[in-house]
Amino acid sequence: MLEVREPSLLRYSWQDEDGGEVTEVAYRLEPHGSGTRFTYDHTGFTGAGGFFMAKILGSVRTKMLTTGLPAVLNDLDGQGTLRPENP
Repeated sequence: MLEVREPSLLRYSWQDEDGGEVTEVAYRLEPHGSGTRFTYDHTGFTGAGGFFMAKILGSVRTKMLTTGLPAVLNDLDGQGTLRPENP
């Protein structure tokens, strides 16, 4: 964990289980108009291997942000708490 500022920032370092290079992941929330802007960054990729890894992870990030995250947000109640699962 590199930095936490509740509720606006979560920043941590990441290294895959094979001991690859250390990268940094950051999630940020900031007021934007009448809502909230969410920013996700995963940085620190270097060299040709880093270029290809960033490209591969790009599709994973896109799916996470366009499919996974909206599904979770839809399961939150008005207070930001996950609703209990339907029986």
